[in-house]
Amino acid sequence: MSPFLTSKENIAVNLIYAWLSESRSNRTYAEYMEIASRFPKLSACHAHVNQRLREMAEAGFAPYQLCYFKAGDLYTWYEDFPTSLSMETVRTALLKMGMPQNRRR
Repeated sequence: MSPFLTSKENIAVNLIYAWLSESRSNRTYAEYMEIASRFPKLSACHAHVNQRLREMAEAGFAPYQLCYFKAGDLYTWYEDFPTSLSMETVRTALLKMGMPQNRRR
């Protein structure tokens, strides 16, 4: 597993941080870990992320498309902004952002 967030994991983390009324920028490591310790359970995070994505889709709001171009590709290709994310995507996003191991389940 790469230590970097994928596009979809980044969307999940952004929505969860907004839910916690926190900012993701200019934090110390200790501050990030303190925020991560306050993450709700995985099932609650998954439900919230999908609810917000569903609300955005119903409102016709898709802020951008996801681009999957990488070195060596002959052309770029885009995917529409997601309307839902899997539990596994949310789980890996939370783990990469420091969710304590004992709270995964």
